[in-house]
Amino acid sequence: MALKEGFRMSQRARPAVWILFLTNLGLAALAAIPIYRGILRSTGHSLMGERLWAGFQVDWLIDFQFASVGSLDRYAAVIALFGLLSIPINTILSGGVLCCFRESQLPFSLSAFFQNTGRYAGRLIRLMILGLFCYWILFRTLNQGLNKLISDNTHDWQSDRTVFALQAAAYLLLFLGLASVNLVIDYARVKLVLEDATSAAGAFLSSLAFAISRFRRAVTVYAIPSVCGVALLGIYWLVVPWSVINTPLVEGSWAPYRGPLTVALLFLGQQVVMYGRYWFRVATWGGEWSYYSGVRQGRHSGREESVAPGAPAPE
Repeated sequence: MALKEGFRMSQRARPAVWILFLTNLGLAALAAIPIYRGILRSTGHSLMGERLWAGFQVDWLIDFQFASVGSLDRYAAVIALFGLLSIPINTILSGGVLCCFRESQLPFSLSAFFQNTGRYAGRLIRLMILGLFCYWILFRTLNQGLNKLISDNTHDWQSDRTVFALQAAAYLLLFLGLASVNLVIDYARVKLVLEDATSAAGAFLSSLAFAISRFRRAVTVYAIPSVCGVALLGIYWLVVPWSVINTPLVEGSWAPYRGPLTVALLFLGQQVVMYGRYWFRVATWGGEWSYYSGVRQGRHSGREESVAPGAPAPE
């Protein structure tokens, strides 16, 4: 029931999905500007520039690396900077998205969306910092500590398969730990907005207890839309005719337009996939909102029924 309601809520919150999509597309475009200018300066209208339309050229990358020393490192730093910047921006915007669920009976208002975004920004940023600290602990203990322990104790083993299995188990454990933190953070966001709570740490601990006590249902509501979002990438990879795209250009009247047209179609397909991923992300939040609010209402109803007729209600 919560899953179905989550998909319905994401359908009603389509303007919020567009805000998430366009904001992240804008960040990606800003990050790509230095790369685009570097490629344009390197190739211009040369023959190599035309070859790049047909596909990535390793020879060009090697020449570019030697001709423009340090450029690749600078581009990587710009991409990393905008990637880090997207974390607090998406965290803040999630408050506005969740408020759309609370005010689902009202028509969408852009001013109300950003007003609610600002209202919960501080609490969600504090929750984000708490989540980043949990991620750091996981990476320190599992990605670095456990992998180092495995490497130190298996360097003289003869069976590579056993070592690989241990390393794979460590990475699987890390993945499950990160997914668990994401799950708790999601329900903590819901609690902060639904109950108008002020303590990020209190919301995190309460959501942790909620997820543990209702583990199977909580994970199901979180995992199914999330897996659907990941599945979109697989569908995109399978549907796109890569063998046709990577074939050499042939002479013809439409040959000059094939490269730009191919890039434009690929870009359009990728943006459709990204919009779908944001839609499923909002559906995840909607399902979690529906499930958490339903449990909360049931809990309050149970308390009311437990009060004897004529007795004062508990504080």
